[in-house]
Amino acid sequence: MAETNKELAVIEMYMKDVENIPQLSDEEKEDLIMRLADGDSSVVDDLVNSELLHVAEMAQDYRDKGVTFGDLIQEGNVALTEVVSDYDGDGDPEAFDELVDEAVTEAFENAIKDQADSDKISQHLADKLNLLDDTTKRLTEKLGRVPEASELAKEMDIPEEEVDNLLKISLDVLSVNEDSHLTDDIDSSIDEVDEDISDEDPLDWSFDS
Repeated sequence: MAETNKELAVIEMYMKDVENIPQLSDEEKEDLIMRLADGDSSVVDDLVNSELLHVAEMAQDYRDKGVTFGDLIQEGNVALTEVVSDYDGDGDPEAFDELVDEAVTEAFENAIKDQADSDKISQHLADKLNLLDDTTKRLTEKLGRVPEASELAKEMDIPEEEVDNLLKISLDVLSVNEDSHLTDDIDSSIDEVDEDISDEDPLDWSFDS
């Protein structure tokens, strides 16, 4: 799924922010992990922030697989935060890194799978709406009038209730399309991103368009 210009601009600013986060030395990271293992929750934020760039770099490998880069980063950051917050390991740095990588990778793969499932449902619905439109036109020409839902259901070989639902969705889509001109100006300045966003904590960033 391709990102919009606005999303790309936000991602670029986010990446600059996480790249500017001071990276921990191996000794500092090992100390924080050990303190976390001993129950010191005050180190959670430092550990999470130190891994944000790593999550973004991991997300690069899953780009162009159906989920926007921004959404991948968000899913990865959630997984990262959960792993660190719920950590109950023995403080071994390598085991900690493996735990983070596994959780973030799983988050990416689940996001891609969920999007693929959603796309399949959307395509199936689109096919049904197209069939409804074609059937309506054909029966209207044949009958000389707009067909009843029961007639459409019989012709399409689906329950009448499903036809009613499809008709409602079709009307909703038409309504949205008619009103879309009201929001055209929202994207007219997609290259202008609020400068205040750069002052936010990277974990609070939203990549939604």
